[in-house]
Amino acid sequence: MPATYFLTTLRLGFRHWSLEDLPLARELWSDPGVMRFMGGPMNATQSLARFELEMSRQQRFGFCYWPIELLADGSFAGVCGLRPYHDSTNVLEVGVHVHPRHWSLRLGEEAARGAIAYAFDTLHAEALIAGHGPGHTNSQQLIERLGFRFSHEEPWGADGVLHPFYELRPER
Repeated sequence: MPATYFLTTLRLGFRHWSLEDLPLARELWSDPGVMRFMGGPMNATQSLARFELEMSRQQRFGFCYWPIELLADGSFAGVCGLRPYHDSTNVLEVGVHVHPRHWSLRLGEEAARGAIAYAFDTLHAEALIAGHGPGHTNSQQLIERLGFRFSHEEPWGADGVLHPFYELRPER
């Protein structure tokens, strides 16, 4: 049965999580390459907690880091979406994690642009925030191509290392 997408881009479909997606989430978040700048790969318990958190955010706020799939073949391409930034529902953090088997397709920018449009056009977000791990130049370049401007640094993760954050406001 084909997936039901609530948002599509040229090559990607965004859909809501289902319980059957846990193996996909575990595979993505346990990958050392995907998680290199985000505290390292998650174990099974951590992946389950993150999966449950994303499903909870969808229920509570109507958004989360959604699974994304290639429209061409329905294959899981990663996650992209939104989460509240410091408990705000008007300022959201946008993020994307592309599965390594699809890195060569350069899907991150396309997925992020879809999530940004959804945040501003559908959710009427006041602003978006995006961050990256120190030294993650590919993410920094992507964030800047998306139109975000450096805003501040703040401690992130268990080690409290300062991470750069960027802001984007809607054109009105």
